Amino acid sequence: MTILMKPKLLVKDVATPVTAILLLLSLGLVRATLPVSGSGGTPQPSVVCELHPREKSWEGSCGSLFGENRKLSIAPAKAITTGVWRKDVESKFVWAGDMTESGSPNWPLEIEIYAEGSGVLRSEYGWFPVSGFTVTAKVMRLQIDTFHPVPSNDLDRQVVQRAAAILSNEGAWNRADTRKCTPTDTKWSIYCAMKRATIEVTGGFHHRRPVLEVVRQIVDERSAGRNYDHRLMDYNNDPSTRLEDVQSLFAEALIRMEKKA
Repeated sequence: MTILMKPKLLVKDVATPVTAILLLLSLGLVRATLPVSGSGGTPQPSVVCELHPREKSWEGSCGSLFGENRKLSIAPAKAITTGVWRKDVESKFVWAGDMTESGSPNWPLEIEIYAEGSGVLRSEYGWFPVSGFTVTAKVMRLQIDTFHPVPSNDLDRQVVQRAAAILSNEGAWNRADTRKCTPTDTKWSIYCAMKRATIEVTGGFHHRRPVLEVVRQIVDERSAGRNYDHRLMDYNNDPSTRLEDVQSLFAEALIRMEKKA
């Protein structure tokens, strides 16, 4: 949804975010540009979140988010802890907290906001664009485009290049991955090489960073029908996987990201 008016003209006294959107549409103040679902082809709007202040946090809902009606709880944070997204932009606001997940503990999330109310949501479901961020003393609103994950960038390409260098020979390759990585490791699996490379390049780690999603997609394609439980770990530990396969995995990921750059 594209806002055609300045943020200060957004209606603040309506009952719900949906009411606000309908009112703005009727007045011609917004233009709907709806992404299309990959499954049914039905146009789907960005998810609109509305949160309200509590004693030490902001809490609220986005309605249906990643298939569930989730509750969010976030608070201001000093900085992003899961690595720099891009080096050419600096966040104006950072929020950290969690969201509900049925059948399991709440899942952590971080939200970084840049100029003009745009930003990124980092979650267990991936990284997604945020837009229309506004906050007053009484309400915070933002939109999340869950149909268009944040694309990879130059830092992501540097990560995969560094991972390839870490796993450049058989002696450095851990063929028995458990997804437990430590700073004192002297051998690395695909996953742990990616984690180490991400920390070295960006200063932090998030296992759903775009570059890791690109690598997972390639593993999915290569391992069709193998029923892996954990794609990177099981591909790494598969007896049929060779070091040449690992290196070509990183090389293909780099090519795909460069094509989309």
